[in-house]
Amino acid sequence: MTRPMTRLITHKVTWGAFVLWTLCTPSTSLTAGAANAATVPVTTGRFTPLETCNRLPGAAAFRTALAAAVRQRNAAALVALASPNVKLDFGDGSGAAELRQRLAGAEGRKLWRELDRIVPLGCAVQQGNLAIPSMFTHDFRALDPFDIMVVTGVRVPLRATAGPAARPLRLLSWTVVTPLSGDDSAKPYRRVRLGRQTGYVEAAKLRSPLDYRMIVSRGWGGWKIDAFLAGD
Repeated sequence: MTRPMTRLITHKVTWGAFVLWTLCTPSTSLTAGAANAATVPVTTGRFTPLETCNRLPGAAAFRTALAAAVRQRNAAALVALASPNVKLDFGDGSGAAELRQRLAGAEGRKLWRELDRIVPLGCAVQQGNLAIPSMFTHDFRALDPFDIMVVTGVRVPLRATAGPAARPLRLLSWTVVTPLSGDDSAKPYRRVRLGRQTGYVEAAKLRSPLDYRMIVSRGWGGWKIDAFLAGD
């Protein structure tokens, strides 16, 4: 009468041990994945967005109003924040009326997208003015701003090929890379070089130092946008 009970107890102990071993033993694929992620080198640059504007009187309120106008796509509110002579390009484009017309015209969608991008990228004081994004005030030293791009994000993958599933070669945070071709600027990924290494970075995470920026100055009417333009 004791043997069947002994076999039952032995079976339960053996099965319990197997379940416990299964739960406590890490999956080979998960372990390998974690190891691979841990071995991807990381490069951190010195172009993290700066936040030095809000110490100036009225700057924080201006930035709050700017962010709300952009978020709401409120052209009237944005134009109200601009100087009557706001500069919009390096030609003859200027004035609040011109800004209103551009926001309502064919390039309006692009301008709102650019505003979406620059508002979160910091604000730095330059000669008493506000510079948005702060990247515009960085000293790139011997680097030619025409030839480089900044990776705007933390641990952005530099991939072996162009695609979200491609193997990451390196993780990049706020560092500078060199674009290797101009014919892929409209594609989701751009081929770039970092030192001696080449790979592909998501285009949305790359920004030229000479891309759209905003210069804001303080006058009798408070802080006003003096320039919103790109290029040099």
